[in-house]
Amino acid sequence: MQTGEPMIGGFDWRLTFQWHAVPDYERRRRKSRIDSIRSPTMAGGLFAVSKNYFEYLGTYDTGMEVWGGENLELSFRVWQCHGTLEIHPCSHVGHVFPKRAPYARPNFLQNTARAAEVWMDDYKNHFYNRNPPARKENYGDISERKLLRERLKCESFDWYLKNVFPDLHVPEDRPGWHGAIHSIGISSECLDYNAPDHNPTGAHLSLFGCHGQGGNQFFEYTSQKEIRFNSVTELCAEVPARQTYIGMKYCPKDGESVPQNNIWEFKEDRTIYHPHSNMCITAYRTSEGRPDVQMKACDASDKNQQWRYE
Repeated sequence: MQTGEPMIGGFDWRLTFQWHAVPDYERRRRKSRIDSIRSPTMAGGLFAVSKNYFEYLGTYDTGMEVWGGENLELSFRVWQCHGTLEIHPCSHVGHVFPKRAPYARPNFLQNTARAAEVWMDDYKNHFYNRNPPARKENYGDISERKLLRERLKCESFDWYLKNVFPDLHVPEDRPGWHGAIHSIGISSECLDYNAPDHNPTGAHLSLFGCHGQGGNQFFEYTSQKEIRFNSVTELCAEVPARQTYIGMKYCPKDGESVPQNNIWEFKEDRTIYHPHSNMCITAYRTSEGRPDVQMKACDASDKNQQWRYE
């Protein structure tokens, strides 16, 4: 983020807040650099709202605890219930981050599950697919919040995505084609991608012990034959020219053609074939004994080239 550059709030399908550049359609709508910027979500913590409107909207969801998720829940509620969330470029507030939080944050998953159940309709399944432990969270009684949504005649989450956050890619999550990709040759390991904090494409696909927690091990195989890592941002697996490692690059935007280097084929013999390089994903152990993956000539009889979704 550059100093002074306006940003808008967004989220990924784990329901984690993210900052994004102001989209072109919002730049065109604004007539001046000092005009307010419509934002799909807010970071939380500091916002201005009239007392009467805040009470009309249902204040904070008191079923949430301690910290986490309340900013997205309130953002969804504002937009879906006919309000507007705006960032004002000429309003500046200083925020000094502590070295460590003065409270524990064990309730984030519980809170976000609660927000998903109230506001996201069937789209909540994308959240649960990427956060399997969230399915077991006790998010409490949401009957009053659903009555609030009904009383305020709020819009659907589908409306929110189409009208407020149209740039967010909606996963397909086809049955049987999303989750962890499990190695058959090294049975304890799954494909894993650990993106550096400030450089999402700065790492290689690797192997790591299967943990069933989604996150770094959640991959979606799309109808366009992409292997998408979209827990945090939309990244697609590729094989750089004359290389044997598997890298990640930003996926094409919806409606754009898929580069040949992004196309993969899951064969009936359980190999994952990359036509552009004419090689298959292969599990192996390094000289230090660490599990890893590389691209090699395809051999369907090699169990280290066999994979399954789980």
